[in-house]
Amino acid sequence: MTKKKYFHEVIEEDEKILAIGLKQSRLHKKERLDREKTKEKSLHEVLMEGFREEQEQRRLEELEEEEEKTPSEELQDELEPIDD
Repeated sequence: MTKKKYFHEVIEEDEKILAIGLKQSRLHKKERLDREKTKEKSLHEVLMEGFREEQEQRRLEELEEEEEKTPSEELQDELEPIDD
């Protein structure tokens, strides 16, 4: 013979199960957000590294251009333009 259960007894059991599920859900969400933040930082770092390398390459190219000028070109750069 089955024992009759009252509503408040059944609800208490369901609430315990739901509380466990909610706790796990929040824990998993926190772990997921932490992983995403870590990925964003590494992506940002990679982009910044590429930016710095590009800036350094441009600086080196400008230095090479300055070194390749002939003496007459250097003198020409020093002259002021004549206004008409």
